[in-house]
Amino acid sequence: VEQRLPDPLLRETIAGCREKLPPKPKEALAARLEGAGGVPDTTLAERLGIEKNTFLQNFTRARKLLLECLRRAGVDVAAELS
Repeated sequence: VEQRLPDPLLRETIAGCREKLPPKPKEALAARLEGAGGVPDTTLAERLGIEKNTFLQNFTRARKLLLECLRRAGVDVAAELS
């Protein structure tokens, strides 16, 4: 299996797209990333002072907007994930 090195330009593009997110989706995405898959969504929502459903809606919106921004920036998301 070929190991790829991190792409600093891709990281910069992702960071730029994250900064453009609206406040609530940005907050939900940050919480999920900081939880690193080890913190339940219910707990993340409680930490943000919102309902779990609201947290999931904000996270889903953040993902959608982030993908759209990356595509506009010319990032082939599918290729980066493979």
